Amino acid sequence: MDSTANPVRVELFVRSLCPGDATQQQNYLIDRLQALEDAGYIEDLSILIWGRRIEPRLAQRTAEGRHLLERLSMFEQWERDSDASLAAFDWEHPLTNMVSDESVSVITLPTLALAEYVDDDLTHVAPCTRDGTVHRVTDRVNRLADTADLADELEHERTVVQ
Repeated sequence: MDSTANPVRVELFVRSLCPGDATQQQNYLIDRLQALEDAGYIEDLSILIWGRRIEPRLAQRTAEGRHLLERLSMFEQWERDSDASLAAFDWEHPLTNMVSDESVSVITLPTLALAEYVDDDLTHVAPCTRDGTVHRVTDRVNRLADTADLADELEHERTVVQ
């Protein structure tokens, strides 16, 4: 398959230090996405590790933190533009430090998230809810795989007809 015909780029965000079931799901999704990339159905796959929460003020101090905050800002914009809900992302809320009683603003991140880009435009974020339907990361990866399967079937039909 010529990946330039469908230049899909995917970023998969996975939480480090997850329980066993979540780690198995992460490994399964990584394997599926890597197979799609190897077959040319995904132009580029990036796997990024994140934690449970991010404190924006502190994150601004590192390149990795600024990159993640940039992505989260893009996700928020996509949420507004697409009339979807990214409820799995708990946008900035206060968290009190038990030692100092100081309150900081944090963003709680989901265990898994997927961002899909076409020609550098963010086209989908999972998990999300749209029109009452929840779209999980697994659902989106399955849809990418189904699209690849359909493309294979069409290619096979063209080959048989010729």
